[in-house]
Amino acid sequence: MSSNSPYYFALGANLCFASGSLVFARFSRITGPVWMNAFKAGVALSAFALTVPVIGGFSGAGWHGIGLMLLSGAIGLGIGDIFLLSSFARVGAGRTLMVFSFQPLVLGLLAFLFLGQPIEGRHFLAITFFMLCLGSLVMEGRGKKGSLVPLALGFALIGMLLDATGLILTRGVFDAYPSMTPLEGNLHRLTGAVLFFGIFALFKPIRFVEIMQTLSMRERALAAVGALVGTYLSLMLYLAAIQRGHLASLSGIAITSTTWASAIECLLERKWPSKHLVVAFGFFLIGMLVLLQ
Repeated sequence: MSSNSPYYFALGANLCFASGSLVFARFSRITGPVWMNAFKAGVALSAFALTVPVIGGFSGAGWHGIGLMLLSGAIGLGIGDIFLLSSFARVGAGRTLMVFSFQPLVLGLLAFLFLGQPIEGRHFLAITFFMLCLGSLVMEGRGKKGSLVPLALGFALIGMLLDATGLILTRGVFDAYPSMTPLEGNLHRLTGAVLFFGIFALFKPIRFVEIMQTLSMRERALAAVGALVGTYLSLMLYLAAIQRGHLASLSGIAITSTTWASAIECLLERKWPSKHLVVAFGFFLIGMLVLLQ
């Protein structure tokens, strides 16, 4: 495997996630973010359960490694994605993914603190431009009565932090158990997410079957395809990048998800981007240029 392979994996993961996120945003508005998140976790878990025995197999990492992966999935793919899809439902995928562009930098900082990976000063300079990006998006909601933009972006920020925490746990397990493949890691993480939703349903019913019956066959198929592309394929590629790549350096790939999601949103809705989104995207590009120097 070449040294650039993790970046190609991350590029593919972000393209898959950006495409799937548009489906997630649509169904989060129809069914609610909790139902959509439980559905996509279940579909992806089923796909990995079929894939791992055939391709990757199991590493024998033991209950310690598996337990940390289960916790990682519950935090990042369970709780974190509820906040993420709540933001999708309110402000769409493009703006939410711009907030998620902070994640690689946060991962870099956490990796420096807990995994000993170095981080450079330009990463902190890039954070300044990402903060300006976030501020521009929040300003879009000011002056609009009842606007939920700041709240939605807050949800996105919380979701990003929880997801980053889950990924740090995941990388720690990969370092401790090198024989564990990304496929097996994803299987354990998604099992943790599904277990979380099972516990969640004990306190607040998800109405999984009832809501499923309200969807047409076409809608069910679209939701399933979105889950396979945006969760199964995305996680497969992204954990392959996380397993071997430098976490802060992977931030250079983050622009792809924002670019694709925002562009596809504008095309589907047949409208020009707002001036705030254009300004925010400008700050985002400057931050990425600083980061890639």
